[in-house]
Amino acid sequence: MWSDVAEIAIDVFNPGVGGPGLDYDRLFDKKNQLRVPLANSGAFKERLNASGWFEEEIVAGGLVTQGKAQSLSSMFTGWALVELARARRSKSLPREFCLAVTEDKVIALAMSAVSEGEGGEGSSDAVVKVKREEAGSWSRGWVRIEPDGRKLKSGQRGGTIDLAGLEQFPVNWGTHSDAEEVVELLAR
Repeated sequence: MWSDVAEIAIDVFNPGVGGPGLDYDRLFDKKNQLRVPLANSGAFKERLNASGWFEEEIVAGGLVTQGKAQSLSSMFTGWALVELARARRSKSLPREFCLAVTEDKVIALAMSAVSEGEGGEGSSDAVVKVKREEAGSWSRGWVRIEPDGRKLKSGQRGGTIDLAGLEQFPVNWGTHSDAEEVVELLAR
């Protein structure tokens, strides 16, 4: 009975948030970190909006990693290990972070490690956990991502992020991931 009351309250106070497939019981983990399944297209935007953490609507969100995108040949030869061993390019942001874009701001959120099997009983879907605290926040007009144009067979794309002219460093993201929408918005 109480679960029915909770669902009605969510529908009344947050109309249109979530959607038919969003499981509010599995939205947060025990540490109050937002759980985002990587296999679901649009999951970052949907879950960031459902979290209630932001006053503005999130128009795009995705996972970004510091460092250059690696080709298959660099992975086979071991050269990709050099990039992994290299120190972070930006000390102000974690190696992996979530970029959330609103109409006016770009927000970087810290993340926990990727965990396997957190999607439910017998599931092996990869889930990332986004922490609530902001690692950085900038006016949307001051953040740019310039894609490098390479289409790597490794499934990664790369480019350079410019944070308000203060920092520039290489970043990469998965092809066909939610980060593609973030890059599209910030490349303009």
